[in-house]
Amino acid sequence: MKTRKTITSAAALLLGTSLVLSACGSNDANNGDNASKPAASTGNKQANGAANKPANDAGGDGQLFKLGSEPLEFTFYGNYDWMTTEPWAADPSSKWVQDNLKVTVKPIQSGGTAKQKLSTMIASDDLPDVMMTDRGADVEKLREAGKLVAFDDYLEKYPNLKKWAGDATINMLRSSDGKIYQFPNWYTSRPNGNAGYLINKKIYKDLGSPKLETFDDLYAYLKQVKDKYPNIVPLESDIDAQAVDIFTSGMQADFSPSYIGMRGVPNGDKLTSLYTEPAFIDAVKFGSKLFREKLMTQDAMTQKKEQVNEKLKTGRVAVYASYSVTEPSMSEGNTFLKSQDPDGGYEAIWPIHQEDVPKDHVFPNSYNSLGWNSIVITTSAKNPEGIFAYLDWITGEEGQSVMMFGPPGRYWDSRNEQGEPIPNDKWKTVPQAEKDKDKMGTFNWVGNTTFVDTTKTKIEETLPLEQRNWASVLQVNVTWVTSQNTTAFVNLDPTPDSEEGIARTAIDDLHKKYIAKALFAKNDEEVEAILKELNDTAMSQGLDKLLAYRTKQWQANLKKINGQ
Repeated sequence: MKTRKTITSAAALLLGTSLVLSACGSNDANNGDNASKPAASTGNKQANGAANKPANDAGGDGQLFKLGSEPLEFTFYGNYDWMTTEPWAADPSSKWVQDNLKVTVKPIQSGGTAKQKLSTMIASDDLPDVMMTDRGADVEKLREAGKLVAFDDYLEKYPNLKKWAGDATINMLRSSDGKIYQFPNWYTSRPNGNAGYLINKKIYKDLGSPKLETFDDLYAYLKQVKDKYPNIVPLESDIDAQAVDIFTSGMQADFSPSYIGMRGVPNGDKLTSLYTEPAFIDAVKFGSKLFREKLMTQDAMTQKKEQVNEKLKTGRVAVYASYSVTEPSMSEGNTFLKSQDPDGGYEAIWPIHQEDVPKDHVFPNSYNSLGWNSIVITTSAKNPEGIFAYLDWITGEEGQSVMMFGPPGRYWDSRNEQGEPIPNDKWKTVPQAEKDKDKMGTFNWVGNTTFVDTTKTKIEETLPLEQRNWASVLQVNVTWVTSQNTTAFVNLDPTPDSEEGIARTAIDDLHKKYIAKALFAKNDEEVEAILKELNDTAMSQGLDKLLAYRTKQWQANLKKINGQ
């Protein structure tokens, strides 16, 4: 996902397996408040009733756009190099939406060059109707150009977003003109996240199930893997060497990998340079050591996500560290390995840390009330209100049920008084490998983390351990409980054409270049020299001014959060 690093990440990545959140990604975080009175009851809504009478959960009067009353067609663009939007109506959930709500989506692909693609679309004034993108610079650039539709007039008419996100979260999304242009994705009021470490269970067992808690433990284990399994990648670091970012969380108590995307670390009431921070320097040193000893992916900075996925799906990885360890490829890999050996598969371990760092102060995950990223509607859209109505439907109880748990009649037939789907016998008997083919979650562009997490936790608790969703189990046991709230650090990016924005672009380019250089360093001393050069060069490009700007935004966020 960009993983935030988009989700470097990769963040992120979009979901695609049943019950997998993303949160991914990137160097951001995920979450929202509960506020306002719930809309009309959605309890015990039957499958055929939902299909024959599609509507927003909100209900409403004749001025509302009624989903299903007329065709709604629009283009969609995911503004990420890694993101490829699946064909519309090729999966059960979007097919149900097309058949019952008369919604048709035409994907526009980035082709792996999202930044250039967006620039071309802006220059030619040929924007997509709907775009998924990170909050911040690109959104503000489009807003200032008058290319985005404000949502303020829709918030009361279509109340699911307001109900589930709450006024405080919505107000954090306001642009400098006081209006709302962004619909948050994976907003929440509870900890979440998908970052961390997976281990190949069979390899781990074959090597005697050694202690894997500290970085020394991990290093010793990876050496064992290399010696015994020459065709296995000891540590798969994901795209853009995300593992190095994850390492930072264990180098110092309470250090968040989300600081990496900020290029700054909170010290007192100011943000200071990331590149002089011991936790970051130590993480890069450790990554470089693994790299030069061939204990880590050798094309860490250049490999594509598809290559990573293929290695995971075929079990050619001993340890995996990433901003998102619960994606479809991991679930598919887990299912594949278990089909070969019932004791095989992947499992999450507690995040690796230094000996002197308390395990309950290690947070590879972060969340914020605004969630991962945002959806915007451009002025190219012929029916922006219809699109907003559809997004608001998705983020409500019925929409989340359809998008994340399949259409009614497939794995559930009715919903309870809270609007949560009640799983039927199929949910309990259909193998996970078959469910994975449904790619549930793929088109859940405005994920409601609180609803989804609450629902899937309840569902999983009703199942025998062997039938529980693999990703859900590791989220509940590891990734969600190793997540910290970073809401105060959202919306820190300057506009692209400002002095600070120009500095940000230059520094982002420097970061990737120098981290790659540091991985190839011959020893720790060379890593330190490279990072010092990176810091000096970044300062000459305006890092000090960028951090001053971000400090100001951070302090303003703290005032908003505290109601000042």
